[in-house]
Amino acid sequence: MTVPMAVARGATAGPRGLLGSPYRLLMRTSLALALGLGFSIGVYLIVGFGFGLPLAATTPALMQAHGQAQLFGFVALYIMAVGVQLFPRFHANPLRRPRQVSIGGLLLGLGIVLRVLSQPLPLDQPARGPLLIVAAGLELVGVLLVMHAFGQVVLGSVQPRRGGFAVVLPATMGTSLLLSLLLNLAVAVGLAQGGLVVPGPQDEAVLHLQLWGFACSMVLAVAGRVYPRFLLLQPTRERLLGWALVLWAAGSLGTALVWFVLDGAAWPRLMVALLQFGGAAGYVVGLRLYEAPLRASGTSFVTDPTRRWARVAFAFLLCGAAIDVGTAAVDAVGGTSLLTQVSAARHAVAQGFLLPIMVYMAARILPGYSGAMLHRGRQLAILIWGLFAGAALRAAGELIGGYGPGWGVLVAIGGLLSAAIFVHFAIGLWRAPGRGRGASWP
Repeated sequence: MTVPMAVARGATAGPRGLLGSPYRLLMRTSLALALGLGFSIGVYLIVGFGFGLPLAATTPALMQAHGQAQLFGFVALYIMAVGVQLFPRFHANPLRRPRQVSIGGLLLGLGIVLRVLSQPLPLDQPARGPLLIVAAGLELVGVLLVMHAFGQVVLGSVQPRRGGFAVVLPATMGTSLLLSLLLNLAVAVGLAQGGLVVPGPQDEAVLHLQLWGFACSMVLAVAGRVYPRFLLLQPTRERLLGWALVLWAAGSLGTALVWFVLDGAAWPRLMVALLQFGGAAGYVVGLRLYEAPLRASGTSFVTDPTRRWARVAFAFLLCGAAIDVGTAAVDAVGGTSLLTQVSAARHAVAQGFLLPIMVYMAARILPGYSGAMLHRGRQLAILIWGLFAGAALRAAGELIGGYGPGWGVLVAIGGLLSAAIFVHFAIGLWRAPGRGRGASWP
């Protein structure tokens, strides 16, 4: 069957213009939120903690708002923008509601801005409570609009329907995203009733659903579909991969459930952390990511470094999952894990797994940017290895010493390195969206 060229390129149907071009709009919105809120607040916090500088009394609220800005504002919008490119290709069906995707993404972005502005307000500020609830409501409505538009692409696909294990990751992503939005609305009501911050276990539940259940599952779904051909991997062990995804789903959703319902009780958290680690390990074995490639690539300057980066990135995912197992085990045997150690797992995954993959896949498949980076292999390598170095410094510092003497400086250096590289990446990608054709995988 021949796929029309416009569909093969991931084109959208319908009128163009600002709202009619969701890829460009949402990509730039995600980058603006990352630079203006996510990374800027993160740099303020990490420099303050790392170098022992005085911070505002609202710092705990800023920390939680920062997490939402990064995961819902940057990562979720970035995934939506990339989805505009990939979903029509995967399903050979154009996006027929581009304006709906644009409006949904803008509502999500507006909700994030309101959350960041309102949570640190004084508790006696009358507008604080309503703004927090409106922010959470906008995020929920915005995501539902985008999911509905993407759902039309999937349901109208001319590709053969996939059953069995193939539905596990989409179900995990959708369930995690919706649950995180509903829990986010619930905690917003709690904040509106007079809380400065979301209780720790509830905040961990929302973050876990966003980071592991949604964002990481999306990467696993794309990698499982693209990497075997793109990286010339050995034939996938389909059955092992399928069972690994079941473990992953149980671990991702189960961890959030344990945090939210059982306040992070140690033994249940250890059980679900083991499931998640087993799912991640089974995935890379089933995908055969660390085995010798099937054959040499005709474009080795593209394929070979990307394969190396993918292997390092997935090693960070495994390390993050292992740290979660370790902290739960310490608590289960009567010890006390530190908040910074839980944070180390999160940053190993966010900065060492997600962010490098977002950068190097952008350089391979996104319109404009991939063309610009095609002959800048050395520059791209510096960006990726710099991100790995920054993630390693931050995660290791948080895991071993937290923000203690010396260790805090190491954590700050790692965070600043990642932030500086992201700024360089964001500027290049900001200038590129929509110009020219994106590269396609081999």
